[in-house]
Amino acid sequence: MNFQLPTDDEICVAFEKGQAAILDLFHDVSRQMHELAQELAKQAEALQALQARQAKDSRNSSKPPSSDGYGKVKRTESLRKPGDKPNGGQPGHDGQTLLASEAPDWIETHEVPSCGHCQAPLLGIESVGYEERQVFDIPAIRIDVTAHRAEIKICPACGSASKGTCRSPSPKRCNTALRSTPGRRTSPISIIFQSSERPRYSKIWSSTG
Repeated sequence: MNFQLPTDDEICVAFEKGQAAILDLFHDVSRQMHELAQELAKQAEALQALQARQAKDSRNSSKPPSSDGYGKVKRTESLRKPGDKPNGGQPGHDGQTLLASEAPDWIETHEVPSCGHCQAPLLGIESVGYEERQVFDIPAIRIDVTAHRAEIKICPACGSASKGTCRSPSPKRCNTALRSTPGRRTSPISIIFQSSERPRYSKIWSSTG
């Protein structure tokens, strides 16, 4: 809608014609303002409906997650207020760090074959000191297998056979022999999970028969 205000000439002509012409001029301006207000109200309703549709996603409506698109999902902001203390360790707190070992398990000496300045050979020259840096590695887990063999002896007095008793920390593990299926290789891990007992990772007790 094009809002048109009366020109100076139209206002002067209305004054010359009298009160009725002036009222008609103002009524025309009032009518245009009313139509303009109605048009703006319709546009505001359409804009509000469009914003409401765009704000819907799979979390607040029945729309599927695939309709969310590739936009970044807005996270709910935390209501926690930032504290006065800075991040990290606080003043006066005793920190903990990894200290160098006084008795390392392995020592690797990296020799100096030649001078780093003049390239003169240094093999056979006694060193005056060392710069040491220690690397801490976690060793791989190793499985210990213990074979419990119960002796079988024949009594010379009565001729009966007697078998030794298992004295392991878990005697129940010695009662059942673990066997592999003929033609099939069974790993120790699969043997553990085939047992009905809960596996112990400190040591695997097994018997063969």
